[in-house]
Amino acid sequence: MKSKSELQFEREVIDYLTKIGGVKQWEYRSEIKTTDQLWNNFKHILEQNNSKKLKRATLSITEFNQVKKVISEIDSPYKAGQFLYGLNGEAQVEVDLDNGKHVYLTVFDQAKIGGGDTVYQIVNQIQRPKVIDGKPDRRFDVTLLINGLPIIQIELKKELHNANEALNQMEQYIAEKQYSDIFSTLQILIAMTPHQIKYMANTTLDKFNRAFAFDWQDEKDAKPVRFWKTFADKVLSIPMAHDMATRYMVLDGTKNKESIKVMRPYQVYATKRVLDKVNNHDFSYDDGRIGYVWHTTGSGKTITSFKTAWLASKLPNVKKVIFLVDRIALTNQTADAYSAYDPGANLGGKTGVVSDTANVSDLHRKLTRKSDQNIIVTSIQKMARYVARDSFKPLKDNILFIVDEAHRSTGDGKDSTGMLESIRKAIPNSAWVGYTGTPKFPETRLIFGDILHAYTIKEAIKDKNVLGFNVEFRETIKAPEDPSEEEIDDNLRSSVYDHSKEHVELVVEDIFKHWKERSNNRKYNALFTVHVGGNRASTPRAMEYFDKFAEINQTKNPEDRLKVAISFSVDTSNGDNQLKTNENLDRAIKMYNEMFGTSFDMTSVKQYTEDLARRLNKTADDRKYLDLVIVVDQLLTGFDAPEMNTLYIDRTLKGGNLIQAYSRTNRMHDLVDKPWGNVVNYRWPKQNEYAMNEAFAIYSNRASAAEQQSLEELKAENEQSNIISRPFSEVQAQMRGVVSELSELTDGFIQVPPSEKDQEETFTKLKEYNRLLSQLKQYTTDDKGDMVSAYDDPEKFYERIGITEEQEVLLTTVIADELKERFADRENIDVSQIDLEMVHIHDVTINYDYLIDLIAKMADEIHANKIEEAKETKEAIKQEIAKSDNDKEKAKVTDFVEKIFNKTFTFDEYPAPRDVEKMNEAMERAQKDSNLKLVTGFIRIWGLDNSIKPKELEQLIDKHRLGQEDMDKQGELTAIMNDARSDYKEIAQPEIAKLSWIKYRIEFRKAFYAMADEIKKGE
Repeated sequence: MKSKSELQFEREVIDYLTKIGGVKQWEYRSEIKTTDQLWNNFKHILEQNNSKKLKRATLSITEFNQVKKVISEIDSPYKAGQFLYGLNGEAQVEVDLDNGKHVYLTVFDQAKIGGGDTVYQIVNQIQRPKVIDGKPDRRFDVTLLINGLPIIQIELKKELHNANEALNQMEQYIAEKQYSDIFSTLQILIAMTPHQIKYMANTTLDKFNRAFAFDWQDEKDAKPVRFWKTFADKVLSIPMAHDMATRYMVLDGTKNKESIKVMRPYQVYATKRVLDKVNNHDFSYDDGRIGYVWHTTGSGKTITSFKTAWLASKLPNVKKVIFLVDRIALTNQTADAYSAYDPGANLGGKTGVVSDTANVSDLHRKLTRKSDQNIIVTSIQKMARYVARDSFKPLKDNILFIVDEAHRSTGDGKDSTGMLESIRKAIPNSAWVGYTGTPKFPETRLIFGDILHAYTIKEAIKDKNVLGFNVEFRETIKAPEDPSEEEIDDNLRSSVYDHSKEHVELVVEDIFKHWKERSNNRKYNALFTVHVGGNRASTPRAMEYFDKFAEINQTKNPEDRLKVAISFSVDTSNGDNQLKTNENLDRAIKMYNEMFGTSFDMTSVKQYTEDLARRLNKTADDRKYLDLVIVVDQLLTGFDAPEMNTLYIDRTLKGGNLIQAYSRTNRMHDLVDKPWGNVVNYRWPKQNEYAMNEAFAIYSNRASAAEQQSLEELKAENEQSNIISRPFSEVQAQMRGVVSELSELTDGFIQVPPSEKDQEETFTKLKEYNRLLSQLKQYTTDDKGDMVSAYDDPEKFYERIGITEEQEVLLTTVIADELKERFADRENIDVSQIDLEMVHIHDVTINYDYLIDLIAKMADEIHANKIEEAKETKEAIKQEIAKSDNDKEKAKVTDFVEKIFNKTFTFDEYPAPRDVEKMNEAMERAQKDSNLKLVTGFIRIWGLDNSIKPKELEQLIDKHRLGQEDMDKQGELTAIMNDARSDYKEIAQPEIAKLSWIKYRIEFRKAFYAMADEIKKGE
């Protein structure tokens, strides 16, 4: 039951939502408390809004059941989003009327946001019976309905509680399949306390990630909104709440990763500002400079620009939207992303409204012919060639150009700038918007106009939308003292680093030596950029590295080798290096083919590069991935790979180019396993450290008015903003504090604290322990430059954080497991739903020989009736089993140990076997015996003696999946019950025999699935 204060908070929220800003808003329907009442309410609204089509007041039960079936069969939030989007924004359901007529009933029309027939209601405390047997019935806090369908779900927690508790609750509802039938249409989940509010898109259980639950922000200063009424004003008012669930949702149809995404506040603000400017733009007279959006790399510019393009294409004064990318290589990537986000593309065989261009002639066709495909993705180069053709005739239509990576169109690239100007002149009725993570000052403003919205790297890191950086500056060979600026900048001059073989050897040695630390024990992969100075080709040096990696790999054990590839363009310059460059690329492709079983050659370099990118961002269909890719300039901008966490740099980078390159590593993935992006620099340590801190200072400042500061001042500011990681000693000190607190809470790492308050504190501290330990494990040196490694020198690592190996094993296995079990019992949920995956200093694994000895020893003690000794041995077994990360293995062994301890299983002879194979055989036999007892007991209790044999029932249960009601798809259960109908009252157990036939069927199903789950848990 909810506490009184929580119910008061709920009542206050409902009252406020009915009259936000003193205006009538959501209508509170206090009488609706059940799913059936929700369906009836939806039916009434559907009838009202379709009365003209129906030509009568109501739908019959048969007619409405067709609508219920369509909605109830929605099995993912993505499909719900598709349904609600419908055809051009209108969701419809096809119904065969009783009179033989065929109609399409409108459920949802996005054109009527905030008006028309749209009905906005609020309900609370909806009773939801359990969907999965063994789970409790549920009550939902507050649900916002649009046209009778649940669209926004709010779970509330009172003062002093954390919004994460409400997120956990909603994750549990997803696990229990509660967001089904009429609730399958939910789009947005909101976790709300009086002073903390998080919102996220509805999702499937496997994709539920708290990292994608966002704060709302104030538009002026990007500070998070902390007061619930302010959040309600800004997000839950009408029409904003409706906009959030439709206009500002994105359907992501990426193959095998289908999901819905809700835009973040800064994306919404930027989109609104661009649309307002475009809507009021006079294409005939204004100069076309709409402005530019500065959103730091990794903050979702593709989604923002897509939504802008999509919504702008619907404006009456816009005929076509052209999305310009700066490199032909990015055209496919952007077109693929746009097509995935195109809600019409995956509906009923439609192609959607987004198209890319095969060539200049194709571009001409798409610009001059009428078509539904009014968003065109093409490159600046292709567009410039098109307008330069002799046959080109000026276009009279109003065309909005959205320019991706706009900084590249303004910088050194006089060519790009020239192309942009030639396109602008050729299409006078055009308007221009730029999107960039790293604007150039003042060039970007001169080309696109004033800044429309800014969201800097400092703000994004603070909001946990991107990660900060852990940056190393490694000394290899001794660099010249007091170098000039020209010597340092490899865009200008060659340097000692460019010629030294020793430098290459030391860099490769360092990468191999610290691979485990930087990759979090091979969970993540890396990019390596190489560039030489003096206007010489960089590919020979990149190949030198490639060959050195291949050479060192041959000296390593297979498990320690790195899968390395290289990517650069075919040379068509007819220059001195052309032959050698292309021979090198051909050789690299052949080695790649050997590694992955592919068949690329010099005629398919584009496909090779695309395949390489998929293996680097871990989306390759065959699940064979790369560890490291060597590049010169490729993939340093516009390339997203959440499972890449390290960038190695053998070149000089500064300003926007540095931010772009670094930001390949800082995409969100897992806040524990990937606490930051790692960057390792291998030349000019002091000078490159200054260049980095200066770049971060400029691109974290909205005013971009960074004055000249010392390295120490810049570094301190960037550490303070969490842009770069803190010194090792600071994280170590924080970790020692957490370890000390955990020691006190657990009585020296001996036991879970008895009080619930201390258990919650321990849970929180274990989460903090995980976060800090994951960070510490990815440092390679301490503040003095001495090597640090949890892999190579774990003893020293234990000492550094103030814990022994034995204590760490107890803390991260036994205590963590027991704590999870306590929480699961208290919440009445499965232990696998408790979000606590422990990080270990080095892998904790079961010693199976020792475990088998312990089990045999306990069996002997039970056989000899030495119960006290057996209890001690059982405790030792528990500690050893806890080392497993496999929950099924833990459950199976624990169940076997309990059977031995309770004497429900005995060995054929004693002493019990000490052989692993014989013990496994005994475990299987114990499980089979136990299963047989359960099955024969079930048959006896339910009076099935004349209906089914134990073996037949076991064969049926073999097909069952844990937690699923999946055993009556072909009427299997129904057949068993029907066979038992005539005689269950005579032969079933007395308490079952007295049940009516209807009650018998209901209770039979529950008992059957409970038994089947029990059997599956032990397998």
